[in-house]
Amino acid sequence: MPSDRTLNLGPAARPSRRRFLATVGAVASASTAGCTGVFPGSGSGDANEPNEVIVENATAGEAEIAVRVADEDGRTLFSRVFALGPERIASHEGIDVVPARIHAFTADGVSRAWRYDPDLPIEFECEPKDVGLTLGADGIEPWYDC
Repeated sequence: MPSDRTLNLGPAARPSRRRFLATVGAVASASTAGCTGVFPGSGSGDANEPNEVIVENATAGEAEIAVRVADEDGRTLFSRVFALGPERIASHEGIDVVPARIHAFTADGVSRAWRYDPDLPIEFECEPKDVGLTLGADGIEPWYDC
């Protein structure tokens, strides 16, 4: 039987405002720490770091987007399913070799496969480039970044 009473812990059991703000700041910092390469011109350019696979859900609904990155021989270099809420973006450390093909698809039947072929301006000096894709109303649109 559910109770309609609430538990009053008093002020000593609640976190202080300072602790609450510090926690929120730490969570915000941690959540953006690995995403600096998402913005053009902000990549570190460190050749020793693996590239990232960045997936954006630009739709109004939740989506699961599967991504597979393969080499020239068809061997899987990266494979992951991204579960994203509406208008969300996520990334995951990818690979440290240059891929050959990328295939992305959803359970709804939206699919796209393409050859890895970044054509970025000279200010994006990193190899391999980050592989990005956006799921939108018109399907999957690939892009690259550093």
